[in-house]
Amino acid sequence: MRRAALALLLLAGLAVADNCPTCRKEVDKAWRFCPGCGKTLPDLKKAVDDAAEVAERKKSELMEALRALSDACRRSGDTERAKRVQEQIEKLEGTSLTAGVGAPAAGAEAYAGAAATGYKARLEHRAELAKRAGSTAESEAAVEAGLKWLARHQGPAGGWASAHFDARCPGESCSGAGYEEYDAGVTGLAVLAFLGAGITPRSEKTWKDEVTGKQLVAGEVVRRGVEWLAASLDAQGCAGGRHGSKYLYNHAIATLALAEAFGTTGADGLRKPAQSAVTFLVQAQNPGKGWRYSKSCGDNDTSVTSWAVAALHAAELAGLDFPIRKSFDGAKAWFVEVTDEAYYKVGYTAKGTGKVLVQGKNEDWDGHESLAAAAMSGRYRIDGNRQDPALEGGAKLLVADLPSWADKKIDLYYWYHGTEALFLYDGADGKYWKYWFTALGQALVPHQATASDACESGSWDPSVDRWGFEGGRVFTTAMGVMALETGYRDARMFAEPKVEKRKK
Repeated sequence: MRRAALALLLLAGLAVADNCPTCRKEVDKAWRFCPGCGKTLPDLKKAVDDAAEVAERKKSELMEALRALSDACRRSGDTERAKRVQEQIEKLEGTSLTAGVGAPAAGAEAYAGAAATGYKARLEHRAELAKRAGSTAESEAAVEAGLKWLARHQGPAGGWASAHFDARCPGESCSGAGYEEYDAGVTGLAVLAFLGAGITPRSEKTWKDEVTGKQLVAGEVVRRGVEWLAASLDAQGCAGGRHGSKYLYNHAIATLALAEAFGTTGADGLRKPAQSAVTFLVQAQNPGKGWRYSKSCGDNDTSVTSWAVAALHAAELAGLDFPIRKSFDGAKAWFVEVTDEAYYKVGYTAKGTGKVLVQGKNEDWDGHESLAAAAMSGRYRIDGNRQDPALEGGAKLLVADLPSWADKKIDLYYWYHGTEALFLYDGADGKYWKYWFTALGQALVPHQATASDACESGSWDPSVDRWGFEGGRVFTTAMGVMALETGYRDARMFAEPKVEKRKK
C-alpha cells in the first residue's frame, strides 16, 4: 500500500515531502508534478517500488516461517499458541507493500469493495450493459479510438493541456487549441472518460497506438492523470490553481474525477486528495444555493452547479465526508428557482435567461436546452425521484431537439448532458432513450476523425462545436467519449443507496 511504501522512505531517513527545485513549493514526493510552476519533478517511484519489493520478499519469508511454526504448534497440541500465530498470519495476508495509488490499502479491502459496489456494473459488465443500452460495435470502437487519442496526447507530467496538447503530436500537429486556463478541467474530463469505460489505475489493458506504433497501458494513463489532479490541489484543496475567471468549472470536474477514482479503487493514496477537493467544493457553495465561477461569489449558475452536484454525488458514493443534506438542499433550491414550471426550461443565472452565448464566438450557433438537461441530472442525483414533473418536462424538451451533425447545431456539451439526463430518467428501456441515443450515435460516430486524419484520428473537431473554442480538442473528444459510454458509465445510479437514507 502507498502508506506502507512511504513508511519505507521514512525508515530510510527520507522526508515524504520536498520543495520544488524551481519554485520552492512544498510537494508530496509521491507526486511527479509541481502544481506551483508546472515542472516535472524527479521520479522517486522506482526507489519506493524497489524498497517495497524487498520488503515484500522478506514478508513472504516471514509468512513461511510463521506457517511452519503454526504447523509445529498444532502437531504438539499447543492450540492456544497456534491460534495466536494464525492471527498474525491472517493480518499479514491482508497487506500489500507493493501496491500504490492503483490498489487498496491494507486493512481497507472491505471498504474498497463497498466503495466500488456502485461501479460494479461498469467495471465488470460493460459489454452486456452497452448492448442493452443500444451501443453498437461502431460506437464502442469510437469510444476506444477516442481513448487512444486522449492517451496519445497526455502530457509528460500526466495532465492534458487544453491549449498545448499538440506538443504531444508525433508528426503534423492536431488543430483545435482551447483556453490555457482549462487544463485541470480537461484533465478531469479525460480521466473520467477512461474511468467511464471501466478503466482504473489498476487496469492492465493495453492497446497498440496505430499512429505512433507504441503500446499504451490504459491503467498507467489513468494513474498518471489522477496523480496530476491530486498534485494540482492548492493548500485549500482547489484543483488547478485559481487561474482565470471560471476556475470552479475546473475544480468541480477535477473533484468528480478524483471522487470517481477513489470510489472505483478505494486506494488509500487517493482518499486525502479526493477529500480535500470535496471539502473545498463544499466551502465554495453559496449558502442555500449553488455555485458559479469562483468560491462563494454570491452568484449562481446552473451549469457549474450541475457539475458540483455530480462531484458531490460521486463523493457520497465513495464514502467521503461532507454535509450531504445541506449541500444538496441548496443545489435543489437553485434548480427550482431557475426552472420555468410551465415548460420546464431552465435558466442560466436566473429563470428565463434564454440562450447562453459568447459574443464574437458562438452567437450564430443554435441554442439548445443544455441547462434543462443539466438540471434534470442534478435533480435525479439529489432526489432519485423519477416522478418529478421537471424530469418528464425536461425529457420532452430534449427529444424535440435530437443530436444532429449539422452546421451550427453541433453542441457536445448539450449532447453529453442530454444523454446523461435521459439515461438517468429513462434507463436503457425507457420511451425516450432509444430515439436520443440512436441519434447521438449517428451524429458522433461517422464524424470522428479516422486514420486518414493522421494524429487527429479518434478525436472530434472543436472548430464546428458550439463550445469547442473554450475547451479545445481534448474537451470535445472527452465529452464525445463520455456521451457514448453513458449506458454503462451511469449504470451505477441504479445500484446506489436510496437518498432517503441520507442523515446529514
